[in-house]
Amino acid sequence: MRAIKTFIKAILLFAIALVGALFALHNKQPLSVDFIYFHGPEISFGLWLMVFLMLGALLGVVVSSLMVGRYRRKLGRFKKRDE
Repeated sequence: MRAIKTFIKAILLFAIALVGALFALHNKQPLSVDFIYFHGPEISFGLWLMVFLMLGALLGVVVSSLMVGRYRRKLGRFKKRDE
């Protein structure tokens, strides 16, 4: 059962990566993003979208990990208090 689950996850991950790559390839318009203190390099619109998508996903993982850690510490304190 575990092997089937892993295989399905791998197929889904591959499909998502393929769709992302195709999306980046079809949006070839050059774009330079103007940040507050500097200008980004002029790369394709699709690549910028993929970069920001990845940064957003990474930020979401970091923030949720911090919240889970905080709740685990809180749960540990409550368990110690009850003993």
